Amino acid sequence: MYKTIVVHVSPVSGMPATFAVAAGLARGHGAHLVGTAVSGWLELNTLLAAGAPMAIMPAPDPELLRQEARSRLEAFERQCFEADVDSFESRLLDTSAVEALILESRYCDLLVAGTQDVADYGVLAPSRLPGRLVTQCVRPVLLVPPGLRQPPAKFDKIMIAWNGSPGASRALAFALPLIQRASQVYIAVANPEAERIDMGAEPGADLATYLARHHRSVQVLGLDTVQETGSALCDLARKHSIDLLVAGAYGHSRMHDWVLGSTTASLIEQSPVALLMTQ
Repeated sequence: MYKTIVVHVSPVSGMPATFAVAAGLARGHGAHLVGTAVSGWLELNTLLAAGAPMAIMPAPDPELLRQEARSRLEAFERQCFEADVDSFESRLLDTSAVEALILESRYCDLLVAGTQDVADYGVLAPSRLPGRLVTQCVRPVLLVPPGLRQPPAKFDKIMIAWNGSPGASRALAFALPLIQRASQVYIAVANPEAERIDMGAEPGADLATYLARHHRSVQVLGLDTVQETGSALCDLARKHSIDLLVAGAYGHSRMHDWVLGSTTASLIEQSPVALLMTQ
């Protein structure tokens, strides 16, 4: 079970869905919920000190930045009371959102954040947060799309995007507390030959045998398509009314920046449901 869950308290519109998912998980697992908000002051101060072009602009008051973050945390605490979350706390950090959440991931079982809303958040520029989270956090990251209008009370139908990779195996292991509570588990294997996936004569069968010891209802969904893999998986999730998609993340370093693999980036951008990822 997840006993410590960190949720990013975002300043933008995706927070209601993100909070609803995090609060539901905290209640269901009896977990301590940590709301983390950032002022971004250290990020801004570093850029100004380095002579960024924005340095000609008046420097914002750090206390105003912190006050705005405190206001979000106060709203988070009110929401926790209203949502009957038994154990919670709020934390304010002056770093960028991505630095704060990567740090917080070391001391939790699960990290919950938004996708589009969080990706667009930064003091001076977009911080590429989802990509860096799923490739650098040491715990699984649950990304919630802002358009999720009715977050499920629990993840009743779970689909695992399986390609036999170490990342997919780790994501599966981190998702077991959720899988064991689901009513239906699907294993989606997309284009095993084109993706050069070596999983035996029946791709996904060995994983289904393993998961059957954790869950009674496991079904393999084979998918052969010319469609881009991430898009095809998202369409499959819609077709089967999936609540949660579990996938391994892939990224590589280029000039000290994280560049996501095409399927990983596609899933983060397009997934219509909550997405649990880890590298």
